[in-house]
Amino acid sequence: MGLSDATKRGARGWAGFLLIMLALVVEGFDLQAANFAAPDILKDFGLTRAQVGPLLSASLVGVFFGAVFIGPLGDRYGRRMILVLSCLSYGILSLIALMATNLTELIALRFLIGIGLGSVMPNALALAGEFAPQKHLARAMGMVGIGITFGGVVAGMVAAWLLPTHGWHGIFFVGGILPIAIAAILWLALAESPVLTREAMAKAGKWQLGAILSPLYRPRTLAIWGIYTFLLMCVYLLGGWIPLLIEDQGYSPRIAALVATAYHGGGVAGGITASLLLSERYWRILALFSGLAALCLAALAATVWELWPLAILITLAGALVTGTQNCINGSTGASYPPEIRAAGLGIALGFGRIGSVMGPLAGSLVVMLGFGAPRHFFILPVLPLAIVCLLGLWLARHTGQTSAQPTGEKVS
Repeated sequence: MGLSDATKRGARGWAGFLLIMLALVVEGFDLQAANFAAPDILKDFGLTRAQVGPLLSASLVGVFFGAVFIGPLGDRYGRRMILVLSCLSYGILSLIALMATNLTELIALRFLIGIGLGSVMPNALALAGEFAPQKHLARAMGMVGIGITFGGVVAGMVAAWLLPTHGWHGIFFVGGILPIAIAAILWLALAESPVLTREAMAKAGKWQLGAILSPLYRPRTLAIWGIYTFLLMCVYLLGGWIPLLIEDQGYSPRIAALVATAYHGGGVAGGITASLLLSERYWRILALFSGLAALCLAALAATVWELWPLAILITLAGALVTGTQNCINGSTGASYPPEIRAAGLGIALGFGRIGSVMGPLAGSLVVMLGFGAPRHFFILPVLPLAIVCLLGLWLARHTGQTSAQPTGEKVS
């Protein structure tokens, strides 16, 4: 007895979901590659720490351009095509980077690599959601985004293995081979979106940006851009400064590293939990996680904590902040119809990159100006997270469940 059509579609959907997750793991690896390779690059090129900053920022700037200008092309030419070409391009560029002879060349190549990286995520998220049943669309998109986090973990493991023997060239070599391999696998095994028709792609090519800023979608689009900006500002502020803040409270570098690891471990757990909770009430789940994150950080700033309560609160903060990040990825995709989903996600992710640059800079500014005790630093993300919470509640109230409607239909 043969399998039913529904069973076959379900199997294809799961296979597609796993392939997309793998593509995002590879992307997470390449996003972190330069961070882990930086110490060896400093030695190899005879650079100072100040000179390596532009190298670490180059790919983030490229990600902005890739998300905003290349990512939306998935609505017009198909998610699968953009995914394959993006993985192939940044893989080849990573291999070319092995031949860089000076910092300027490496910075230029990391910028171009970032463009390829930036165009992957909006299409990967959109396609993952479209393989899932409509009621699980936001959940699937939130869950698949965890691949980025795991990719960073893989990058750290590979760096620990290869750096002593092969230096930064070894990391960049793996960072080139993996995306080329995944591009081939996606080309051979990944199906195109089951809901993105040729008519929808042709239509998207005519009014891509105009659609997400049309009167129908403009209010939610602006609110989503605000959430991405404020949220990623907090994500990068906390991720970059927590180890230093723990040391400044009198703990050893080893303890600070362990507490920072607990923050990221909590982030993985929180991301999975938030993704599983996403349903038709996705914006309310986002508001819940961001509101609790604001309260947790306010508690960290309010008093001096002993080590174990401090570590627990830091871990909880990681879970809630990263959980909110997974919520916004899933909720944004569920807020647009298929023909403009990659555009909606790509441009929103681009705005998030503005926040990711603002976060560490805000931390540096506050430190230079003086901010009292180190624990007071934790008050900085409270207001942005409270704004994210309020915007999430507004979206829950005013957008309704209109994600599956074709563009141009009236919102109830």
